[in-house]
Amino acid sequence: METIHFKTVDPVSQDLLRDAARKGICLNWERYEKQQPQDGFLRLGLCCPYGCMQGPCRIDPFGRGTQHGICGLDRDGMTAAFLLRLSLQGALESMALHPAVTGSAWPAPLASKAAAVLGETGGQTPTFADILEGSRMLARPSATPATLIRQAIRLALLGAGLHGQAKPAPAVRAVRVGYGLLAGDAIRIGVTGRIPPADVEALLKETADLKNPEVHLLSLGDWIPAGEGFLPIACSAGEAETVLTSGKLNLILAGDGCDPGILALCGKMKLPIVSFVNNAGAAEILKRAGDAFNRRIPDAFTFDAALITEGKVNFEKNDVLSALKSGGSARIALIGGADTPLLSLGHLPTELAKALRAEDHAVASWGDAALWMMKQEFPVGILDAEEGPMTAVRTLTDAGRLPSLKGICFTGLRNNREFTLALGLAAVGLKVLIATPLPLWGSEKVRALLRDNLAVAGGILTHFDRPVRPDEVLDWFLRS
Repeated sequence: METIHFKTVDPVSQDLLRDAARKGICLNWERYEKQQPQDGFLRLGLCCPYGCMQGPCRIDPFGRGTQHGICGLDRDGMTAAFLLRLSLQGALESMALHPAVTGSAWPAPLASKAAAVLGETGGQTPTFADILEGSRMLARPSATPATLIRQAIRLALLGAGLHGQAKPAPAVRAVRVGYGLLAGDAIRIGVTGRIPPADVEALLKETADLKNPEVHLLSLGDWIPAGEGFLPIACSAGEAETVLTSGKLNLILAGDGCDPGILALCGKMKLPIVSFVNNAGAAEILKRAGDAFNRRIPDAFTFDAALITEGKVNFEKNDVLSALKSGGSARIALIGGADTPLLSLGHLPTELAKALRAEDHAVASWGDAALWMMKQEFPVGILDAEEGPMTAVRTLTDAGRLPSLKGICFTGLRNNREFTLALGLAAVGLKVLIATPLPLWGSEKVRALLRDNLAVAGGILTHFDRPVRPDEVLDWFLRS
């Protein structure tokens, strides 16, 4: 535990990790450590993404071993195809997230920049046919690296252009965050994954008047709409398993996208799980949670009730623009994204927010990064976890303030959709950084092709072959 600060910056989280170690409970951190060293071929993009079933083929990054796959594919084609597969999957995820949006659209002047990029990558506005074309290209190696890169960018423009078009309601949602939500005595139901709003509302209605003990619904890192706000969020997504070991939760309501590690840990701890797909009613959920509460562990972890921060998440343009104003600052930085074990939880977003505000930047955030900034009570704008960066970009564009945006930093990527969003934003001329490694370092040619295609609209996608340091990102915001 002498390296515990490499896992999380939160002292309460560190105490929980020590407590879990004393109890002999293995968490995501132990699984992460057992994965080391992780697959270097995959990290570089030199593990073939084609589904020919004759491999998997890998290429030696040092030039001493094999330099071609069984079919003859070289490192440039392999890395470019890897990028296309990420972009294809991300575009599909974006379409699933926005089924009611009929087409990909960008506000002017971003639309003109998107058109310039499309003119270099295929001419026409990307449609569902580009999904099929990308899938065809990944059926068998035949396209050149340049063609694969162009198709990846087209799919990124398609996926990213879906974001921020639907108008959410209400305009502002309240949220409470922090370990203080676990203080005191109450029946607590932890909610994780995507839960249908009707199920959340039914539970809230059923529990509204319950006393002695009260019943609290708490999110374990997901931003789950509830009434005019969000469910209170006990922790970031990376801390979810750690919170389970505290003994303060009595039941887990698991939705679509719940990590299997959470389910496995609940089984080991004999913590009841209810999946919303089983159509369990509110009465059954409350009964099972109450029974578990009566059998609760007497030596459960104790939390300070003061560790709660309240904030507001901004959706509509005027509210977003107001959130991006900070002391008349003319410079804006967007910093957000998911937790990742590659970086000490909370370190990058909090250090960056502090340093950029000292450099007179207004800061807005989304996702796990926003939760960490809220826990530190930094005066930053909080954006929607799914639509935040695109909502901010559209708002600044409409207000004529896009030149004030000095960069968008993704502190971590939770899925391919977020990668596609980052690539799409860079494709329309924005300055984007991804703080975790991308599988592109196996081919210098592919990186150059990507850089040249993004430069058509003046965009930049900065990425590293290793986890980035806060000072490197700060320097990128201020001087690059």
